[in-house]
Amino acid sequence: MCYQFKPQDVYDLARFIGADLKSKGSELQFRYCPICGGGQHHDKYTFSINEETGEFNCLRSTCGVKGGFTTLAKKVGFPLDFGTKEPLKKNYAKLPQRKVKDIIVRDKAIEYMASRGIPEEIVRKFGITTQKDRSDIIVFPFYDWNNNLTMVKYRNTKFKKGDYGSKEWVSKDTKPILFGMQNVNYENDTLIITEGQIDSLSLTAAGIENAVSVPMGKNNFHWINTCWDFLYRFKKIVVFGDNENGEITLSKEITIKLKRHQIYIVKSENYLGCKDANDILKKHGKRALIQAVDNAEKLKVNHIVSLADVQAVDISKMPHFSTGLAEIDQLTRGLFTSQLIILSGKRGEGKSTLASQMVVDAVDQGNPVLVYSGELPNYQFKNWLDLQAAGVGNITKSCQNGGDYYSIPSDVQYKINEWYRDLLYIVDNNMLSDGEDMLEIIETAIYRYNIRFCLVDNLMCLAEYGQDIYQEQGKIVKRLKEISVAANCVIMLVTHERKQKTGDLSDNISGSADITNRADVVIKYSRNYDNSEPCDGFIEIPKNRLFGDLALKSAQGAIKTYFDKASRRISTDRTKSINKVYGWENPSKQVVHITDDGDLPF
Repeated sequence: MCYQFKPQDVYDLARFIGADLKSKGSELQFRYCPICGGGQHHDKYTFSINEETGEFNCLRSTCGVKGGFTTLAKKVGFPLDFGTKEPLKKNYAKLPQRKVKDIIVRDKAIEYMASRGIPEEIVRKFGITTQKDRSDIIVFPFYDWNNNLTMVKYRNTKFKKGDYGSKEWVSKDTKPILFGMQNVNYENDTLIITEGQIDSLSLTAAGIENAVSVPMGKNNFHWINTCWDFLYRFKKIVVFGDNENGEITLSKEITIKLKRHQIYIVKSENYLGCKDANDILKKHGKRALIQAVDNAEKLKVNHIVSLADVQAVDISKMPHFSTGLAEIDQLTRGLFTSQLIILSGKRGEGKSTLASQMVVDAVDQGNPVLVYSGELPNYQFKNWLDLQAAGVGNITKSCQNGGDYYSIPSDVQYKINEWYRDLLYIVDNNMLSDGEDMLEIIETAIYRYNIRFCLVDNLMCLAEYGQDIYQEQGKIVKRLKEISVAANCVIMLVTHERKQKTGDLSDNISGSADITNRADVVIKYSRNYDNSEPCDGFIEIPKNRLFGDLALKSAQGAIKTYFDKASRRISTDRTKSINKVYGWENPSKQVVHITDDGDLPF
């Protein structure tokens, strides 16, 4: 069911996050922006929501957040169905107001707190007392940042496990807030949050400012919603929860809910074997509490590291190998492991031919290679690649039914097979079953055979057609990039180019924009149809992330190529690459050219 905005939702959200607001025409203005908190100077009423449309914005230039109500709800964690799942109270219960100085602090409260290491002046500063007719019930008054008595918590000091009733409880239907808010120093941008009131008082007794405690234990976090504006006044929050078998309570939930603060966690070893702050105070004294806070560990963000900790790498010494075409290598310095290479071109123009030639060169340099050919049967891919490995001097030509056939003598075929026997592997399409994960097969083979170069031809054969084909393609490209990095190999992905060019690289390549976004190098291969240049085709390099050197046809920088029909070799001159001798062959063997003026069978 689609969400339908209601003006009441603005008021519900305001109560959810504990924000003060005022009405100005059709706009509801929040005291503090729930996104930036008013910035460093806590600017007021810069944030508003239109009561009719739900559109919001912040006028602070360094924030400038704006959008629809659903976007805001997501940012602050407000459930859009909150009103139906958990009805909000229109108003919290109001308590009779009494200033701290007017509270009668009874002797039994002073005695009990002294037994916990809390001096009398701290007890009086926070107005801690006992019930009038029950000296064993300690009373903790909760004042908000405006010194309004908002909630009261009670503690039965004689309670034992198994007794009837509760050890602690709070005044009915009152607004949950942090204990000690009225005594914070706002010039100090650090707030320390403990689990229990006596723990925060222990820190105060040790001379540590801005120690507050949660109202109802480690499992209740409604106070975050009601103290939103208060929390935004601080930059740094130190979590000093209870130490439960090395795990610090409060830390996980506060970390999740408070994303705009620097979060520090008191380290387990600084508890010195104690359970909480009060236990530390009683056993080890004030200095131990101060050290625990000072040594709190800043919570790191997953996947974020200091650049200084990143190992410096000499790029020239990174593992890489030649493409076999000097002009490409001059721009890319070769193919580097951990790279995702996109080879793009229109259907039938020869991109697969260029890719298989690079496979031959990778094998010639001693690199284990894996090939997935989704469109060609294995025997056809082998035939074409073997012709490239053999070269024109080792190919025989015959003419049947008016057509030319090129083949390799059996002795040459044997040598080529033995040359790449433990270096070149191909996915056997004939053995695949429905439902098998091709990427999992490829990934497993890369690790199992220590593959350094993997050719995936092509993307369209991997993606399952459906309504979310682009999303599926994006996932495939993302996973291939992850595999290339994890396995430290080069992955070359062949993709098709759109028929209509727009001039934008991501639009030219058919499919998701993630294809080019995640690629390290993009190579485009095209035929020369109009004979505008004395060549058979062009290679362009429109993206080269590592070095930035490009080759663009539009800038007359494309690499001109030539094609030999017999050997299916693509070269950047008319003799050098076509006459190249690979490792299977005796270098002294004579090379015999086969020429043909027929159409190029791309």
